[in-house]
Amino acid sequence: LSLFEQIKLGQLCDVAVRLDGRHSIPATSSNFSIRRDDSAFFVSRSGKHKRELNPSDFLLVDLQGRAKAPVAPKPSDETLLHAVIYRNCPWIECVIHCHAPELEFLRAPGFTIEGHELLKALGARDHLTPHELCVYDNTQDMAELAAAVESRQLTRENSHGAVTFVLARHGIYCGGESIGKTEAYLEALLHLLKLQQALSAALPADSSTGDSV
Repeated sequence: LSLFEQIKLGQLCDVAVRLDGRHSIPATSSNFSIRRDDSAFFVSRSGKHKRELNPSDFLLVDLQGRAKAPVAPKPSDETLLHAVIYRNCPWIECVIHCHAPELEFLRAPGFTIEGHELLKALGARDHLTPHELCVYDNTQDMAELAAAVESRQLTRENSHGAVTFVLARHGIYCGGESIGKTEAYLEALLHLLKLQQALSAALPADSSTGDSV
């Protein structure tokens, strides 16, 4: 690792500690990654609580999710979901996957978040620009899920802003142009989902909020 890479990975480890503080990375769940260049990225290894990560706990993999070093441990199957973002979204430099409790009520196919000032924190032009949060059933087939994300979301023209999707009863993937922006996007989105849960809880039992937040 170069000194620059060690610093960036250290910053990503700090994000993991903050997410642990909000109970979003329980046990050995979740994974984090950062782009190295146009052909590879670093992703956190499996089997370790992510609050204890250090720069040596990251594997270098190619954009197909395969380890670059011949004797490296096999990356987590979920690496494929990071890889599909990096392959299709050249502006994305960091991807965070976590298991925040705010996600538990989400079901496929997802919904549109609209009308909130905080949408601008997701890279929207203004609070009237909606954000579509796609939700996929967790089939445990990561290759199939990566293909579904690619065909549904990542073939659209785009060049900036958050890339987000959720695996139902599993967790969220959030990508951004830097480590700081990715963390901010994730924080904004989780706050918006918490608002939706509060709204849903306040409505009468026979009321419906539709498919928008």
